[in-house]
Amino acid sequence: MSHKLPLNLKIGYGIGDIGSNIFIVTTGMFLLFFMTNVLGVEPALAGLVLLLPKLWDVISDPIMGAISDVTRSRWGRRRPYLLYASIPFGLIFFVLFIAPNTESELATAAWIGLLFALSCTAFTVYNIPYSAMVAEMTDDYNERMSVTSFRMVGSTIGVLLAGGLAMPLVEYGGGGVAGFRLMGMLLGVLITLFCLTGFWGTRRAKTIVAVKPQMPVLEQIKIAFRNTPFKMLMSMYFLQSIAIGILMAGQIYYVKYVMGMPEAYVGIVSAVLFITAIIFIPVWVRIGIKLGKIKAYTIGIAILTVMLLSLLFTPPSQPVVFFLQMFFLGIGFSSFQLYPFSMLPDTIEFDELQSGLRREGIFSGVWASGQKTAYALGPSIMGFTLSLSGFTVAPEQPESVITGIRLVFCLITAVFFLLSLIPFLRYDLTESRFSEIKASIRAAAEL
Repeated sequence: MSHKLPLNLKIGYGIGDIGSNIFIVTTGMFLLFFMTNVLGVEPALAGLVLLLPKLWDVISDPIMGAISDVTRSRWGRRRPYLLYASIPFGLIFFVLFIAPNTESELATAAWIGLLFALSCTAFTVYNIPYSAMVAEMTDDYNERMSVTSFRMVGSTIGVLLAGGLAMPLVEYGGGGVAGFRLMGMLLGVLITLFCLTGFWGTRRAKTIVAVKPQMPVLEQIKIAFRNTPFKMLMSMYFLQSIAIGILMAGQIYYVKYVMGMPEAYVGIVSAVLFITAIIFIPVWVRIGIKLGKIKAYTIGIAILTVMLLSLLFTPPSQPVVFFLQMFFLGIGFSSFQLYPFSMLPDTIEFDELQSGLRREGIFSGVWASGQKTAYALGPSIMGFTLSLSGFTVAPEQPESVITGIRLVFCLITAVFFLLSLIPFLRYDLTESRFSEIKASIRAAAEL
């Protein structure tokens, strides 16, 4: 029988995602800018370098998930990796923002790419087992949404800390190379502390005893893609994550060059966006319980799409309108933070009904590889847009650059959100169907 989880467990689990999102948002929002505007790397090259490490993630994420599925330890299947990865995760993040002492643009780009790949690997070791824990904690449809809401509050706090503190810390450190080094050091310490807190805070989390699978990892991945609800959910989320990746990489360029605001205003814009997202997570939980996750999330996607299209027409002379649009974007973004991660564990029961196995790690790994690849496409798309539109390191940009930023930041992202509705229309894992699946699993176990 399902039951409500203790509040302190939910809080501990939620805190664990703060560090991960400091990493995601800082690298997603500022690493491209660090390479183009501080290190002088050509935008298209910088975007390509940030994409290539994600090809490794496509391999490493499912492998890490499979490893955690079969791990036996006194801390369960997942939690050991939360401990092992915490210190390397924060340390490599710090080194990533230390400017390399090279005279070659290509060598600089290659160095950043190597460090980014290492930091992504540390992220994988921590985040894949962490993400797989929800499906083990509870099998209740709405309680999973509750647990995920705590995770998403933690996630959004991480996003807020990164988006709100990164550039002010850079300015406090003197700007340029020195400023980014200070920012990397302080946020790297926070990453490690929050990840360690996530390990400690989940010490009472329910776990499942590992069972050795009867098939290799590659075959398990193939079977995952025969899971129709998972396939539809992941396709939808992949398209949306490309849009989010563009928004993260493009925000500082949009604020600085399109809206004509100082770089430090990125922190204010992020605060409006992400504080709103935190406030509205409980609202989306209630809407999801009343309307169901599918209908509620469709409303959230619609809000995101409409607000992005409206940004296309906002002039620099209307900053109040711009901040209002950020507020409504935050409402829509809140749904993006909540629903996919609460729906993912539901697809695992569908797999268990088909296979008789519990493979949370494999599904979390495949999911994360798609998410990170999509996020990496964002900086690449933004980098190539800047190059093609004539970007220079000069304070003033030609009108073609401003137009290019506006089109990709507003229009292209809205198109990706609209396209994501196509696979989502085939997702039909409602609460009633989920209950039927659980009943079938219990009946099979009793035979």
